[in-house]
Amino acid sequence: MNLFQTVLQSIENPEHAGTQQDLHGLLNLAQLLPGVEGAQQHMQPILGVLGSHLQEALNEQRQNNGQSAVQQTVSNLSQPGAGVPEIVNLFGQERFDGLIGEISKRTGLDSQLILGCLPALIPVVMRFLATGTHQTNPQAENPVLSNFLGSNQNGGALLTEAFQLASQFLRK
Repeated sequence: MNLFQTVLQSIENPEHAGTQQDLHGLLNLAQLLPGVEGAQQHMQPILGVLGSHLQEALNEQRQNNGQSAVQQTVSNLSQPGAGVPEIVNLFGQERFDGLIGEISKRTGLDSQLILGCLPALIPVVMRFLATGTHQTNPQAENPVLSNFLGSNQNGGALLTEAFQLASQFLRK
């Protein structure tokens, strides 16, 4: 089952935290790039880079600290107000700098603009990954997060595909 199907099942499950608003949030990511001409077309390369780095960082955290630590990180970073220090803490400074540079290279966007947008982008992506969080038992498996982390597919490809499918799904 692909990531998007897992998200839809979680949204339909009243025991999980996800709502259709989480899909709308993913779809509205381009609005987080103020003043950028053609912002919508930049979202796929941004999600492609962000997703692969995010998948690596969360899988490393899972190996080092366990699944519950990863779920807590996703939960913490899904809240508005996550700042650059929290994001750097997740990725580590070297990977964070590489993330900014790679997004800039792929999109042509200024690295300062990207740096300014990440604290708004990360919570939306994390809310998307948190859609499978169990309402009453936060230690229960989150099928969306498990799908994202356990996939043989690159995390960037998973997020890009989910972005495209959310767009098609919500336009019906």
